[in-house]
Amino acid sequence: MSPLSAILASLLVANGAFAAPAVIARETPSGFDPNSYQKQFVQCNAVERSGLTPQNITLKLGYLDINPTAKKTIVMVHGWPSLWTTYRNQIEAFGSEYRLIIPENRGYGDSEHPKDLYSSNTMGDFVNDIECMMDNAGVASGVCMGNDFGAQVCWEAGLLSPNRFKGVFNVGVPFISSAREFKTNEQFSQVAPNLGYTFYLSNNATGASKEMDADPRSAIRACAQIAATVPPHDFLSSKTSFLEPWNEWEKENNVTTIPFSGIMSQEVEDYMVESYQKQGFFNTYNGYQANNRLETYLNQKKLGKTSLSQPAFVLFPTRDPVANWHDWSLQEESYKYLANFYNATTPSAHWAHEELPEEFNLHFTQWIGNVTFDA
Repeated sequence: MSPLSAILASLLVANGAFAAPAVIARETPSGFDPNSYQKQFVQCNAVERSGLTPQNITLKLGYLDINPTAKKTIVMVHGWPSLWTTYRNQIEAFGSEYRLIIPENRGYGDSEHPKDLYSSNTMGDFVNDIECMMDNAGVASGVCMGNDFGAQVCWEAGLLSPNRFKGVFNVGVPFISSAREFKTNEQFSQVAPNLGYTFYLSNNATGASKEMDADPRSAIRACAQIAATVPPHDFLSSKTSFLEPWNEWEKENNVTTIPFSGIMSQEVEDYMVESYQKQGFFNTYNGYQANNRLETYLNQKKLGKTSLSQPAFVLFPTRDPVANWHDWSLQEESYKYLANFYNATTPSAHWAHEELPEEFNLHFTQWIGNVTFDA
């Protein structure tokens, strides 16, 4: 056990983490049909920052509103390259007890986006989108659940609007306070080499979108893998291509497609491919752009927002090829800025809520009692 892991082990107890439930085999909801769910749409105020003077615009954004008569709400925010369907297991588990607001992030599927990719999509902009959806649905407050990029959005939501987001439940990505030094994508990739892809998406969004638009199924399937998968050694770390490591792997293994992990049904994968084909990948790289990330940090500094007081939970996957998130959390001293912090580990790859949904759902069910919902 590394020194950081040893410290983490003590923090898991000291910060009130729950004992890990027994690992339960991954299950895909039988008969889950994404086409049977109807999106709601709302016009939301946004800002276009491509010119010398910011311009106010409106964006038509889509979201799902499930079980609208329930008193307690969970806002479920998806990551990249993902979609609202990433929460299919949680829809089945929690959709009869909670109201579920599930955004389709700006630039994805049927949700519009600013013309400018590079400076008009800060974390605060994503939070404004979600609050606009909540306003449209008549939801005053709720808990924010996020994974991957969506976890960053939930941290920002809890930071900027603690009265609306009563708790934050995230997978993997730790809270990094603006009290810490800002790090670029290049610096992040030095800490975690498999974050090299974020540098690629930021520095060559046009090239990245060209290769992914040409083969959207491979772009999605490359990431939709499980702990048992052994990806190509330079997948995710490459700063010049996203799919080339898998293309070389296919040649070496005399196959023509990336293996289907079974983490989702073929029907769900087809739906995701069709969704990404609507607008292409380019504008889904919005949260990775250098200016957007820097402006997010500077805005937090300006507002003096450095910590969260409401209950927060992070489930750290221990077999995630992207990064060793729990060690990174310690390096960034996340626990110092989370006053009511719970955490645990799970033996999954990146998409814990998809790969081990019953374990994920149990962690959430055990934690949610710490949250005080509005009456």
